[in-house]
Amino acid sequence: MAARLRRETPLVAILVAATLLFCLHLGWSTGRNVHAVLLPASPTRIGATIAGLVAGLAVLELAAAFAVTLMTAGLQLAYDTGRHCVLALLAITSAFALAGLTWRLWELDTAALAGTILPVLGTAGLLVLTIWFERAYLRPAYPGFRDFWVDVVDARHFLMRSAHGE
Repeated sequence: MAARLRRETPLVAILVAATLLFCLHLGWSTGRNVHAVLLPASPTRIGATIAGLVAGLAVLELAAAFAVTLMTAGLQLAYDTGRHCVLALLAITSAFALAGLTWRLWELDTAALAGTILPVLGTAGLLVLTIWFERAYLRPAYPGFRDFWVDVVDARHFLMRSAHGE
């Protein structure tokens, strides 16, 4: 869906792709943790596997519903405040993410470096989104300059249609 929306509304494509990755991570980690907790109590391991799958799917559905609600609220906020406030919020969030990532990497030993892949990718994605947003919506000379209001309205309409199953 995100690849199909990339040309028409890139803002929605970015939000959908990030949401998909986040929801899949939450569902997978929940299912894995439930499976690991119930594994000692399940002699055949079938019960732990089924419980892990059910818990992972339930969390995946709940996370997706919550993410769509947050995206709708975020798009409403973007519509109400404008592109300059959204860029300021993205810049502040990127600065906090970089500071947090730096602090986390500073206190981390090299043996636990694999656990920082998701925060590094999330921070890099947030920085790329901030740079893209600034170029696409605030620089009219940029070849891919877009109208912020049109994109936000299109994104809101797309989310409303998809939330109702259209």
